[in-house]
Amino acid sequence: MHLFSRVGVVTGGPVETLEWAVNITARVNQAMDIEVSLWQGQFGNPLGTVAWSALVESRAQLAEETLKLAADQGYLDLVGQGQAFAGAIPFEDSLRTMVHMTAEPAEPPPLGAWAEITTAVPMAGKIAAAMAWGVEISDYHAAVTGSPVMFLADDYGTFGQVGWIAVHADAAAADAAAAAVMADADYAAKVDGAGDLFVPGQSNRSSTVRLA
Repeated sequence: MHLFSRVGVVTGGPVETLEWAVNITARVNQAMDIEVSLWQGQFGNPLGTVAWSALVESRAQLAEETLKLAADQGYLDLVGQGQAFAGAIPFEDSLRTMVHMTAEPAEPPPLGAWAEITTAVPMAGKIAAAMAWGVEISDYHAAVTGSPVMFLADDYGTFGQVGWIAVHADAAAADAAAAAVMADADYAAKVDGAGDLFVPGQSNRSSTVRLA
């Protein structure tokens, strides 16, 4: 299983840009047989960040579904309209392999779901140990917060980069999860247990909210 994402920054008024993003998401979901979700960047992202994501079985499935968009005139028209909102930061696609999931999702996250994303780059020669620690901390975080966690490895981009995505039902659930982590005496010790597994200064945290 892979997580495909397309992330970029749109410019212009918030009403027209988000209306366009919602409309193109709906068109994509009409044309393809995989479900695509629209997310708006929150903390840790440039203002105007939008992201689309979908779970796919393989590169072959993604390529097959993408061909459907190339033949959909409604989608192509919306892509053309979107040029008016193009920002200075170009859109970028990513593909990540699902290494571990703490729970199988029964359905896509609800509208308003709050996703928190953490990325890190393992030190050379410590990728295997970092992956094992990544699975362990995913399970512990999920047990403490009650929110599912996906642990992924980037297929492209920065070599070796891994990421965790914790999905909360809404912002209030994200607050409750943060409080639970802070109150857990062992959580910080488990994070410290990563030791020198990751490259210093290469970790990042951000959050997004589901719009469509």
